[in-house]
Amino acid sequence: MKHMHKVPFRFLCGIALFIFSFQVFAQDAVAYTQVPEYLCEIGIKFYRQGRYEDALHEFRKALIAEPNFEPALKYIRIIEQNTLPPMAEDEMPSSSGVGQSALPKETISTYKETIKEYIDLAQPKKELFVVPLQVTPAAAPSGTIAISPQLPRIKFPEKEKVIYKPLIIILDENFKDIRQPIEIEENKDVLVVGKNIRRFLVTQPDILSVERENPDQVRLTGKQVGYTYVHIWDDNARWTLEFFGSLLKSSGLTVAEKMRLDAERADTFKLRYILDWNSYETGRRADSLSRQSYSWYHSLSLNGATPYGRIDSTAVMRSLRETTDLTHFTLGLTEGSWGDFKDFSLRGFNFSPGFSNLALSGDASSLRGVSIKSPAFNKKLYYNLFWGREGGGRFGNLSPGLTKIKNSFLNGADINYYPSDRLDFGFSVAHGYGRERPGHLNHYAYDANTDWVLGDWKMGYEIGYDTDTFAHLFKGAYHQPGLNFTYELRNIDKDYLTITGETWRRGELGGLFTLRFSPDEKWNISNRLDVYQDRLFPALDSDNRWNQNYDLDARYEIDPSASLRFAYTLQNQLGELSQSRYQSPQIGINKTFHFIRNVGAYLTYRHQDNKNYSGPSLDYVNDNISSGIRFSLIGNLYYFFNQQWNWLQDKYTGEHSSPHVYDMGLDFTSQVFDTPFYEHIRFMYRDEEDATSNLSFLSGQDYIEGYTELSYRPTPEKEAYCSARVRNVWAEKPSVIKRLEADFNAGMRYTWDTGKRWEAVGSIDGYVFKDLNSDGLRQRDEAPIAGITLWLGKGISATSDMFGYFKFSNIRGQKAFVVMDANTIPSGYVLTTPQTQAAAISQGRTTSLYFGLVSRSEISGIVYFDVDGDGTYTSLDKGIKNVLLRLDDSKTVKTDAEGRYSFSNISIGEHKLALDINSLPLDYIPEVPLVKTIGLFENITYLYNIPLKKIRE
Repeated sequence: MKHMHKVPFRFLCGIALFIFSFQVFAQDAVAYTQVPEYLCEIGIKFYRQGRYEDALHEFRKALIAEPNFEPALKYIRIIEQNTLPPMAEDEMPSSSGVGQSALPKETISTYKETIKEYIDLAQPKKELFVVPLQVTPAAAPSGTIAISPQLPRIKFPEKEKVIYKPLIIILDENFKDIRQPIEIEENKDVLVVGKNIRRFLVTQPDILSVERENPDQVRLTGKQVGYTYVHIWDDNARWTLEFFGSLLKSSGLTVAEKMRLDAERADTFKLRYILDWNSYETGRRADSLSRQSYSWYHSLSLNGATPYGRIDSTAVMRSLRETTDLTHFTLGLTEGSWGDFKDFSLRGFNFSPGFSNLALSGDASSLRGVSIKSPAFNKKLYYNLFWGREGGGRFGNLSPGLTKIKNSFLNGADINYYPSDRLDFGFSVAHGYGRERPGHLNHYAYDANTDWVLGDWKMGYEIGYDTDTFAHLFKGAYHQPGLNFTYELRNIDKDYLTITGETWRRGELGGLFTLRFSPDEKWNISNRLDVYQDRLFPALDSDNRWNQNYDLDARYEIDPSASLRFAYTLQNQLGELSQSRYQSPQIGINKTFHFIRNVGAYLTYRHQDNKNYSGPSLDYVNDNISSGIRFSLIGNLYYFFNQQWNWLQDKYTGEHSSPHVYDMGLDFTSQVFDTPFYEHIRFMYRDEEDATSNLSFLSGQDYIEGYTELSYRPTPEKEAYCSARVRNVWAEKPSVIKRLEADFNAGMRYTWDTGKRWEAVGSIDGYVFKDLNSDGLRQRDEAPIAGITLWLGKGISATSDMFGYFKFSNIRGQKAFVVMDANTIPSGYVLTTPQTQAAAISQGRTTSLYFGLVSRSEISGIVYFDVDGDGTYTSLDKGIKNVLLRLDDSKTVKTDAEGRYSFSNISIGEHKLALDINSLPLDYIPEVPLVKTIGLFENITYLYNIPLKKIRE
């Protein structure tokens, strides 16, 4: 009995243990049977993306879990037949898949453990990562994403990556085997052959263009980088092709890039010399000519680049009849670079401060001393410091020992701050001193100004202070297509002075307004109105009277050969010390007639009415008609004729007169055959009549004039010329002297390239990296990319190492261009930075560049009417066009004719995709939320289809 009781107990315990073990491992066993299917789905995704090595890796992992899994065997055969080189016998799969002999036992054991761990990790989250068997949006359920699980890899024989770039695509039963997306380079073609292609559609025509070759063929041409779909309808079916537009891949530098590099290297020192000679003579006859003026002008300059910036120097010498002066000498350094001190300008001897405002006017345009200009704080601040002696200049008295130099000095500073591109502030201070400085001027002057942009308005304010009085300026501008409006309100104290003396519009209170607008392409109208009080020299009878100056100019184009012009001028200066009012309307027409030759003609009528309240003898009324023609007689030989009639009334004396004049002549300009000589010849006759009136607008002289010039210009940098003008003048009224005038000029301009360079020697380094957020800046968490070739100059290249680092050493020049070789960019990657980047060469220093690449990450899908109501897009469903979708409240797209949409090259991270419900047809509503939050990973295409349903039939 005891044994009978013990046996059943042990037996029952064994059965219970077996049942418990079966229940414990049943879940893993079931999950283990799903692993091959899951891994194959991942492999199929990689296969359709063209990532064949990754796909092969996933299919072989599936065979580890189930050696006879048919889908994995099928795709392995396809990949090996099309992309892989022949494998060794011990690497070939058997008829039953990859057996135990194909891989080491420890490898298989490791993989089984890894797969079990992966199942344990993925089991709670498997509903988040649904991998569709088809990766095109048309076959994907709503809200699917493809990811690549990071499992340990088995090391298979490495192979060269094949980028699929077909020249011809045939739309037949083998089309399904074409790997997509298909890469097409810029300006390269792909020919698509079908059967009676009826129509085609490109979703992104800026990336790819389509042109029909014949009824059965279309030619696709790459235009720029990006992804696009092409839909083609022929007699067999509707075909959808996905393309990736990539950069044109060429080895080394292009011709244009080499030329650009050569231009940077060709920056040698150049010596430039300018000579001008002039002699002016008059007399009663040719044998009695006497010299009235005589001058020589010499200018010598040396310019070139140095390791510390561009240097320029110029010396000007003038010779008059009895004196010779070195009137101007300057020496400067621009684009300066001294260690970290960059982009500064330094100038000595003669210079201009380089700014003009209410503190420092244009009278200080020539000083002899030193100035420095430079940016600071990342070019948010610019400052200008100067010190110099007044006097001299290009026409002044700077020659030591010949003329006493003025003992008057100026120094000061101008500082400008730019916190943004829509706001800036400025401040200037100037100090004047010296024994010969005028006593009525103050020793200091200050200026402060600000400018800001508000919408389409640009406004500003400036205040000046001379330590006694103030000056104010308010200004602004408004711009729209076809419309320009500006205003300037001023209040300048009558005693206000700049650091050098008189200021612009001293003592005025008023405003200047301009308005230019074009109602259409034929009209062009401009207005200018200046209204002000002159408080410095006001009218004697009223010191607060306003003055008005107004100008109107309106032009209308009748056709390309004819135009009308209407103008009006008003100068109502009743608030000035000398009171006057002048007004003049004008109308005219210009027309080109096409006879045997083109004849240009014009006709203008103008009325003038002048009233001078302070000097009545200057009152007059005049009506004026002007006309003229110009046409070619033979080639470049032109004939011109101009006529002017005046009907003048002297309102003070009541006298009437009709002064009139005409001139005519010949004008010829041409190159002398096929030589570097050029000639210009002009002959003109002018006849004035009735010009004796005191108010006549004519000079009262008739003359015949001849002018000739011959120049020699073998190159743009070399020229020699001589010219002569002779005029025989007859007196038309007693105040004119009969005479003969002769004007002679000669000169040369010559630039000599010394061929000498003073080049900086420095280095260029940088990194190639995965720009995950597509901002062009390298972050700590952005991985390097190795194996990328970069070119510098002719035949000089470097390859990024495992850290993405590259370097070019001992580079000579002013600036160099580094170009990424597009052939070495991994397939599916696009640049987030320029392919060609410029680097300034600094003496003994290293300039760093960064090249960012990002793999394809996009969000795409279809907005469709869910006909069968299953929530999945099928052939029964209908795409809805022109539906607006918005990504992160910044990017927007509209669905195409098939309901497709796509956001390409999206940065990784979380994004919000919103459907604009107002863009839906009235009788449709979405079956999903209006806003979808999407987490995007690198090299992921997130497929999100949006089903719609009808709210009424």
